[in-house]
Amino acid sequence: MASEKSQVPDPGPLPPVPQSGSGLGDEETLEPRKRRTKKTAHPPRCFVEPKFKLTLRLLYGTEIAFGPGKAELLEAIEQTGSISAAGRSMDMSYRRAWLLVDTMNRSFREPVVDASRGGRHGGGAHLTPFGKEVLERYREVQGALQQVADTYLRLFRPCMATTPPIGDPAEIPHPDS
Repeated sequence: MASEKSQVPDPGPLPPVPQSGSGLGDEETLEPRKRRTKKTAHPPRCFVEPKFKLTLRLLYGTEIAFGPGKAELLEAIEQTGSISAAGRSMDMSYRRAWLLVDTMNRSFREPVVDASRGGRHGGGAHLTPFGKEVLERYREVQGALQQVADTYLRLFRPCMATTPPIGDPAEIPHPDS
C-alpha cells in the first residue's frame, strides 16, 4: 500500500469547509470543493525512433543457403571450434546445427565448415577460408542494406504517431535491440 501512496501525488490542503451559519456571500463558500482523485500510474510514453528490422536470406533452389541464423552459427563455430558447442551456445541441438552446416556446405561450391569426427584425438570444426569469405560478404551486404533502409526511413518519420502504442511493457522493444 505504501508504494501506491508514493505514486499518487499529494493534492495539497483541501479548501476550508463552510461553517454552518456562514452567509452565502462568503468567498470561501463560492469556490468549488476540490476532490481527491486516484491517479493511475501508466508507463512513461516517450518518442521512440522507428527503425526497420531487415532479414536477409540467400536462397538457392528451395534451400535457404545462408541467413542470419547460419551466420550466427558460423561465428559460434569460429569461437568454439565445435559444431556441438556452437549449437549449445545458441540453444540448438547438435543435429539441427549439423543440418544447417550441411545445407551450407552443399549450397556453396566449396565447404564453409571443415569438421573432423570426434574420438580419441577429439573432433572439432572450423571455418574454411572460403567460409570466412562467405560470412564476410553476407555481413557486408547486410550492412549495406541496413544503411539504405535507414536512409529511406525518413519517409516514414512524418507518418508515425508521436508516441508508440501502449501495450504490455515487455512487448515494447528496447530501441537498442
